[in-house]
Amino acid sequence: MPQVSVQRLYNEHRDKLDLTWLAGKQGGARSVPEGSLDNSNVGIIAHLNLIHPQRFQVLGVAEVAFLRTLSDASLREALQRLFNEHLAAVIVGNAEPPPPALVAAAEEHGAALFTSPQASPKLINILRYWLSLELADHITMHGVFMAILETGVLITGDSAVGKSELGLELISRGHGLVADDVTEFYRVSPETLQGRCPPLLKDFLEVRGLGVLNIRAIFGETAVRPKKNLKLIVHLEKPAGGDLSSLERLPMNATTVHILGIEFPKVVLPVAVGRNLAVLVEAATRNYILKQRGIDSTHQFIERHEQEMRASSELEEALEITD
Repeated sequence: MPQVSVQRLYNEHRDKLDLTWLAGKQGGARSVPEGSLDNSNVGIIAHLNLIHPQRFQVLGVAEVAFLRTLSDASLREALQRLFNEHLAAVIVGNAEPPPPALVAAAEEHGAALFTSPQASPKLINILRYWLSLELADHITMHGVFMAILETGVLITGDSAVGKSELGLELISRGHGLVADDVTEFYRVSPETLQGRCPPLLKDFLEVRGLGVLNIRAIFGETAVRPKKNLKLIVHLEKPAGGDLSSLERLPMNATTVHILGIEFPKVVLPVAVGRNLAVLVEAATRNYILKQRGIDSTHQFIERHEQEMRASSELEEALEITD
């Protein structure tokens, strides 16, 4: 699970939120510790709260006005409670000038104090969303992560089974690459895993015999995606001896995989000479989309077959009665 430092938050939002680092420059090394999203005792970010600690305390018009109404003794007590061991930084929004005592306390405790002309609710909404993404539980998985029909599909399988070659063919058919070989998945909500490519591997796909290909440069901007939510796993598997006859033709029990507590459907595609895996992966994705709409082709076929059998049985019974 990653950590987020105050310095990094400032660097990534300085321009967007027009942040000014007013005091506590030595507080840049402070970070939000692991497990903060699941810690009910300490919040991540909110308006000024002197009772329930927050990692990032935001002051708007009302909060700054409240501090100005306090006596010197009450203000010192409030600031002492504000600058506790859980605090990462203080942000004053709405272009409000922070009270001098707040600036002095930030310097004294070595905690960053930012100011911004943005409204405090906007600051909280933007930073809460960013912190939730950055601090989410995550896992690294091997495979090629693709956006197929704008559906996140992770292609897995043993080494040299042909995952990257399949990914290249899917890209040539108009689908998008998210990550090759290594994908980082983050649980951005209770039921959602978001896949991203590590910065080092961004835009690249390795194909045996060709080496490393820059997909963005070869196929254009639309051939890559920065991130995608995982929906389906397609596993490539070489059957023993290359014999496909022993495989189940109508799999009735859906196969699923649990990742970070979330269940995902899994399709196993046998790899054999002459099989067009790109078409099969596209069909598997289309079939998944149909199932999300309540259309299950296998069940439809079985129901139709059972109806035909019942009709035939009823016809035979009617003929027996007639005879």
